[in-house]
Amino acid sequence: MGKAIFAGLVATLVLSMLMILRLAAGVMPWYNPVEIMNLTAQHALGTPDSILIGWTIHFVVGALIWGTLFGLLEPRMPGRTPARRGLEFALGAWVVVMITVFPLAGSGFFGLGFGLVAPLSTLLGHIIFGLVMGATYGWLQRA
Repeated sequence: MGKAIFAGLVATLVLSMLMILRLAAGVMPWYNPVEIMNLTAQHALGTPDSILIGWTIHFVVGALIWGTLFGLLEPRMPGRTPARRGLEFALGAWVVVMITVFPLAGSGFFGLGFGLVAPLSTLLGHIIFGLVMGATYGWLQRA
């Protein structure tokens, strides 16, 4: 399970770096998934407003939750390569996020309260996450 959690951590780091670069470049500055996670925690759990809470949730979900679930499900998933199975897993994770996290953050199903860019960019992020996690997991399995 450690390899899957590590693969989830690597994928979360890659996604985080891309998000930070996007925000630093001023591309869609109004759309910050870490802030959405912070809002979700505020609405659902009554946590204080803190970007640190958003980042903590981001890494716990990416590494521990998604990594662990991927490690448990990967041997039973279709697809010929770990990267393909990572992609398939991430698409399922995207659907879960769209019907839970975004509504809890107050932006409706599939985040459409933020406009069409939210579900599409979140889908792109999950695709990247899944491919990186699956490829990293496959590399660790072979090493």
